[in-house]
Amino acid sequence: MSYDVIDESFFSCSSSSISDQSFDSALSDDNALNLRDLISSTFSNCRKFFNAVHINAQSIPSHYSDLLSSFDSDLIHAVLVSETFLKPALPSTQYSLPGYKIVRNDRTGKGCGGVAIYLRGDITYKIIDQSPSVYSKCAEHLFLEIDFQHTKMLLGVFYSPSLQIDYFSSFEAKLENLSSQYDHTIILGDFNTCLLKGDSRSRKLQSIVSSVNMHLLPLNATHRAPHCTPSLLDLILVSDPNKVATHGQLPAPFSYHDLIYLSYKIRPPKRKAKFLFLRSFKNVNLEHLRADVGGIDWSPVLACEDIDTMVSVFNRTMLDLYEVHAPLKKVKVKHLPAPWLSPTIKNQMAKRDKAKRLYRKQPTEENWDLYKKLRNHCSRLCRDAKRRHIHNSINNCNPTQVWQFLKSLGLGKASSKSSSEKMDLNALNAHFSKSPVILDDHVKSSTLKDLSNLPLPTNNSFSFHPIAEQDIKKCIQSISSKAVGDDGLQLQMFLPIMSEIVPIIAHIVNFSLFTNSFPSAWKKAHVLPLPKVSNPTSPSQFRPISILPILSKVLESVVQKQLSHYLSSNSLLSPYQSGFRPGHSTVTTLVKITDDIRLAMENKCLTILVLLDFSSAFNSVDFDILLGILSSLNVSAPAIEWFKSYLRGRSQSVRSDEDSSDWCDLAAGVPQGGVLSPLLFSVFINAIIKVLTSNYHLYADDLQLYRHFKVGELAETVAAINNDLENINKWAKSFGLLLNPTKSQALIVGGRYMLSQLDHQSLPPVVYDSVPILYSKSAKNLGVHIDTKLSWDVHIADVSKRVFYSFQSLKRLQKFLPFHTKVTLAQSLLLPLIDYADVCFLDATEVLLNKLERLQNLCIRFIFGLRKYDHVSEFRAKLKWLPIRRRRDTHILSLLYTVLHNPNSPQYLRERFEYFVPRGKPCRTANSLLLRTPFHTSSRYDGSFSVTAVRLWNSLPLSIRDSPSLEIFKRRIKEHFLSQ
Repeated sequence: MSYDVIDESFFSCSSSSISDQSFDSALSDDNALNLRDLISSTFSNCRKFFNAVHINAQSIPSHYSDLLSSFDSDLIHAVLVSETFLKPALPSTQYSLPGYKIVRNDRTGKGCGGVAIYLRGDITYKIIDQSPSVYSKCAEHLFLEIDFQHTKMLLGVFYSPSLQIDYFSSFEAKLENLSSQYDHTIILGDFNTCLLKGDSRSRKLQSIVSSVNMHLLPLNATHRAPHCTPSLLDLILVSDPNKVATHGQLPAPFSYHDLIYLSYKIRPPKRKAKFLFLRSFKNVNLEHLRADVGGIDWSPVLACEDIDTMVSVFNRTMLDLYEVHAPLKKVKVKHLPAPWLSPTIKNQMAKRDKAKRLYRKQPTEENWDLYKKLRNHCSRLCRDAKRRHIHNSINNCNPTQVWQFLKSLGLGKASSKSSSEKMDLNALNAHFSKSPVILDDHVKSSTLKDLSNLPLPTNNSFSFHPIAEQDIKKCIQSISSKAVGDDGLQLQMFLPIMSEIVPIIAHIVNFSLFTNSFPSAWKKAHVLPLPKVSNPTSPSQFRPISILPILSKVLESVVQKQLSHYLSSNSLLSPYQSGFRPGHSTVTTLVKITDDIRLAMENKCLTILVLLDFSSAFNSVDFDILLGILSSLNVSAPAIEWFKSYLRGRSQSVRSDEDSSDWCDLAAGVPQGGVLSPLLFSVFINAIIKVLTSNYHLYADDLQLYRHFKVGELAETVAAINNDLENINKWAKSFGLLLNPTKSQALIVGGRYMLSQLDHQSLPPVVYDSVPILYSKSAKNLGVHIDTKLSWDVHIADVSKRVFYSFQSLKRLQKFLPFHTKVTLAQSLLLPLIDYADVCFLDATEVLLNKLERLQNLCIRFIFGLRKYDHVSEFRAKLKWLPIRRRRDTHILSLLYTVLHNPNSPQYLRERFEYFVPRGKPCRTANSLLLRTPFHTSSRYDGSFSVTAVRLWNSLPLSIRDSPSLEIFKRRIKEHFLSQ
């Protein structure tokens, strides 16, 4: 298959084909009804009742197309599934059904198994009980509490993996405990107990059901496997059979089990149609649009004497313009099935289903063969159609469009909407709007007084300077988000008319800066609650992300650049603050920390490292104290007035789908999502460095303390750390931040011999505010696991786990994606997990590096569709990928080049490197641009970045070391290594 052109064979899994005419005679006596039609006919008179079905799917991934084609959320409120075969590595987004949300209880520790419930999206629920996910030869279940306004119902799915499992006592206890709490109980599932046999198992189950005052609804045999006696394994249990409007079973063509169903006479809430208000920019006539913009009289905007009126008139003018060219339309949200399920495929599915029903009536070998051929034919049609759909959807698309489409297929993170929709939005907003710390007025006054008494820097004070139109244009073009703020203006409104609109925006921005006023309309934020955990249950498990108006981001970007330049040019921020600073990153932070630890090991010392966790730090920033800190940095009084206007008077509303909370005023905090917020927070927390005596490093609100010590100095070192922690405690209480010691960690890092001399059972405690910070064997630091021996075993194991997790989400689409898309996915989703911070673990063992090599090989096998033991060398060469060790060398050298040439690179790394000959001085030898190797005696420091980077750099030809830009340098390095 060509790498650029998709061969036609890509769209066919088999060359065999089946003529429709070969089945017509055998199936002519039955109507062409598929499972969806049969379900629709069954529930046609029960739309007002609660309708539920159960199917033993025998693998959702294998039969996903059948599930998509069979279930309609307009008729069915709940689809209960046993034997899902889903694993935690398979995201729910890849197996979602339109109109439903999925609640899962996957089996881990062994293949197969698992239960799930697809619940209609508008129905609220709560998980009441579920079986342990780890397989233990026990039955699996999932019970939900369904809230129907005036009543609550218990809905459960049950699955027994085999006939040998004795689940009866636990099932009885579960029913006695749960069913008594609800007026209505419905349980469906595969109990693997045949009620047709009349044996001890069936009698025991019937006795249990009767004893808890529940009822089994009568069914015929539900399980029919070839050459096996039909059995009744799939059952329906209800608390009140008089409430059952209808029930029964239907043959499921993709399973040996029948689909069982019931309609229960309880009315779920009426489904509300969902609408979105959208503008379509696709058919805008740009010539007419620009002509209309050219005719707009902007003098009312320019004549305004206050910023709020100016912004209001501008917004109204823009909205009026686009009401003509791209009017806002109310669009109903539709839950469409998979687009590749064409009428032709659905017709073939109907014929397959007819063949299954025919076999059930006449179970002959001939009818079974007929069904199998039709089943396989449908599977091939679905695969081919899906391949064509994916290829056509991403062909000739830009990267953004490709990713948007792939997300629609379930790749990437799940939307936060499904997590937040069951939360009270007003409760969420109240939680987000409230600072975790309420500063005492006396404490606050004392802090402000101390700040006002600080000596001002000797440099010139900070003041705003006018912004040019070309800078405004760059700011707008740099915005990537298409989110719409409260003012209703979208990025797409500005891009087509950039040249006409930039002068007006520049006037508004400069007017704001020199009247020291921030527009009130730009202080209103819509907040998206992003979950911190997979199944959040409380407001504290969400992270607020503010959606601000587009032009607010433009103005913030202008201020951020001017303030950042002032702070950096006058060295007003700590050199060990690496958060949100150009040239700095988590990787440079980790290189600094790990090299310091190695240097201590070189000197036969240990290192105590304490990782501190601030709670809701961005939301806790006190406005008055932040303004006081800015004043102490010699920010001019007019600029302080602008910042005061920017911070005060803000409000926010939490939004989920089309629902939103009430507006809440903000008394503290910088908006998470604002362009200026990270820099302001860095300024705020920078004040903490004055109370520290230990080595430290900051990355935004992540604070690390560390000290090096000899074995006999442990007690004194911990005492010094505790003294710093006490100072941090006093500082945090004075400045209004909250540090959580229970989420903080401490570890002692060093060589094996030095660690062996410590008495680990009686280590002196690290204490913060009278709460001990526990010692750990390993800790996650800015995405990298550091253990006490700096051995990298834990980190590489975690990388391996995450790569396999992501790979599983891609594997389902492996055969459906064209080559270039698979390359993009591997480079975007898999390789970054392997590459992240690889410049830090340069002393990783060959065994660990081989593990990383195998992970890279996994990516290559995904791209080329290779088997597990196929050799990959020639395929790596086709991709022009470097082996993992050379790939890491490239990253090391690229970082070193940046450190040497980028003026914004961290000083704490730049000071580690020294040229033999000062740069710029003439040198007739090839030794120009060579670096001095740091003196060291141990193999441990030999594996540091400081030493390894110099060794690699000096081994490069001068033509590469003298590259004029980073891009050229990277290209030359890669060519150099590939040639070897």
